[in-house]
Amino acid sequence: MSFIDVDLRPVPDKPQNHVFLQHWVNCILTYCKAVYTGIPKILFVATHKDRVPKEDIETRRTELYSGVEELFKDHEGRAHLVINNKIFVNATDNTDPEINVLKKAITDLTFQHPCWGESMPNASVPLELEIANLVANGNQILSLLEVEELNAISKVSVLSKEELSDFLHFQHSLGKMIYFDTPQLRGYVIISPLLLVEVMRSFVTDIAFWPKKGLIRNTFERMSESGIVQRKELYLIWEQKHFKKLSPYKEFIFDMLIHLDILSEQRRYDITTGSRLPVENFFVPCMLIQRNDTRFMTHECTPEKAISLAFVFKGTIIPPALPNRLISACLSMWTVKTYEGKQLLFSGFVGLSFDKAHTIVVCVEGNKILLYIVHETSNGLIVPDIATGIKECLFTTLERISEFYKSTVHVSSSSQKLPFHIEYACSMLECYINEEAAFTTDEWICDKHKIVHTKDKWNIWNQDQTKEECEINCQGLQEDALNQIPSDIELQRFSSRCEEMLIRELAIHLGITLHEWEKFRSDYEFVDIVKYRVLVTWREKYSGRFSNIAKALQDMDLTTHTLCQVKRIRQGHCVINEEYMDLIPTDEILDKLAHVIGTVSFQLGIELGLPITSIDIIQYNNGRDLVAQCKDILFQWREDQRVRPTIRVLVQALVNIDRGAKCLEEIIKTVGVKKYTQHEEVEEEKEGKVKTLMKKLNPFQKKK
Repeated sequence: MSFIDVDLRPVPDKPQNHVFLQHWVNCILTYCKAVYTGIPKILFVATHKDRVPKEDIETRRTELYSGVEELFKDHEGRAHLVINNKIFVNATDNTDPEINVLKKAITDLTFQHPCWGESMPNASVPLELEIANLVANGNQILSLLEVEELNAISKVSVLSKEELSDFLHFQHSLGKMIYFDTPQLRGYVIISPLLLVEVMRSFVTDIAFWPKKGLIRNTFERMSESGIVQRKELYLIWEQKHFKKLSPYKEFIFDMLIHLDILSEQRRYDITTGSRLPVENFFVPCMLIQRNDTRFMTHECTPEKAISLAFVFKGTIIPPALPNRLISACLSMWTVKTYEGKQLLFSGFVGLSFDKAHTIVVCVEGNKILLYIVHETSNGLIVPDIATGIKECLFTTLERISEFYKSTVHVSSSSQKLPFHIEYACSMLECYINEEAAFTTDEWICDKHKIVHTKDKWNIWNQDQTKEECEINCQGLQEDALNQIPSDIELQRFSSRCEEMLIRELAIHLGITLHEWEKFRSDYEFVDIVKYRVLVTWREKYSGRFSNIAKALQDMDLTTHTLCQVKRIRQGHCVINEEYMDLIPTDEILDKLAHVIGTVSFQLGIELGLPITSIDIIQYNNGRDLVAQCKDILFQWREDQRVRPTIRVLVQALVNIDRGAKCLEEIIKTVGVKKYTQHEEVEEEKEGKVKTLMKKLNPFQKKK
């Protein structure tokens, strides 16, 4: 049974109180797992009757409960709510007769619970009483060793190791204790769950309770603005007098907050070695109150540049743990985008760089989590494979999160149905159509704008990524794409799919002379580079566009669907462990990879996004040394901070140039992926101290 205490008095410039009421009901129904129909029960009790004149009490009672009835009349969890008693108490008066009404209501609900009257094991009662005495004396947390010792000295009943484990799990399920049976957390048992209230109150708190000045004040200000806190800052908060009891267990409590997704790690990797660095910053979604105040949504995420879909949940408000955990997952996969000098990380909103052309936006509105994919110039240029991949990635992530936070309202414990469904946005990004309806309706006219949409519009989100050929109904590149000037990567992908003679004939149709072709053929040793260089020269010379290539192909009686493949992302087989894919490759990995790339290092550099001028300089500096060329290309790519240079990106580039990821798989299998360990940090510290000592002992060192 749950109780909700919400102040229903209006507060200027604050969200309406019904929002908080819905929020807490949804949270309770999310975190309390479904075991019995209609359970848990949520009892509503109005308080502060002493603040209402006697003659107005009944009127106020009617107003309050009528408002609650209206608020939840269509709510999926209405059967869980107990509001028919219309209890209105004066909690400052022990003689208030409605206190007894409240007691009776609680007792009746307790007796009505399906578990009431079940036989309970009594072997653990002595241990339970011992722990209850400790709680009464002010103890809040015990080590697992202390619990085991308490059990061992019992004169009545000693639980076996398995029975003790069952006891802790059972007490945890009742909410009487908190025990997480994970490697990081099983060393302690919170015997008084009120400790969690103190933990949360210590840093998730209103500005009115912040210190007036000092380091802790600065920490709170930074948390509210950026959602970021450091471990040492939280430890400092817990050193305050009124939180001193948390300090001895600070490491355990910190790990527990991570486990509960109240804190989220912001992973960092060493650019030189690719190894995992100690986590310094932690994301605190629930403390991030700063709303998106940038111009990104109005100036960049526009109907001309973006597409959108929504994950719609079956409730009026999404419990905050869901989007917060999703945002945390996104932060571990992609880099936060910086726009006009600001990181796009706000309360319920995150903007992420997928690559140099595509931006991902995830934001929360009511019961929807909205996903936008924004192209830097036009939504007609969004790569369908990218849109499909991002959609599937977020769907899978939400599916996994929902399994953990499955709502009793939305999903029964035996059901596999998800608590959300997908809806696609209209061309103006405002109206939405259910996914099922989208694919069973030939035409859909959105309500607000009266724009006709055919079901082909949703194909961008649902590409068959295993097929390299176009679909039967493919109409070729859209007008936006045809008017685009091909990028270096697109010309590389197009030329690599065409034979030498085809490119030769195409180049002549595009205006390149036979003499120019022959000069390229003599200047460059490898034909793949010749094909690519010719097209680059045409583009620069004539400001060439895809439409020019399409017309030339038509004049040659060839299919223009070759251009469609330029916009596709090839799917390759890869057996590299998924946990390694978002790591940055180490020096050792790149060194060994440089030895096996061979003559396609130029194409790899283009696919990885290096400018042609940079690759030309690398080739000039290294002459005919292909290994040195490839090594410089790989290391220069890794230094680019705009898009995280991960193993996943490298795998995709190798697949796109037809080299395949097998070579990288073998290297990783041999050398492994170096990760940060505490040992490395200690060794670095020792090394630093040794260097400092050597400097002191060297009398001949020049003074700076």
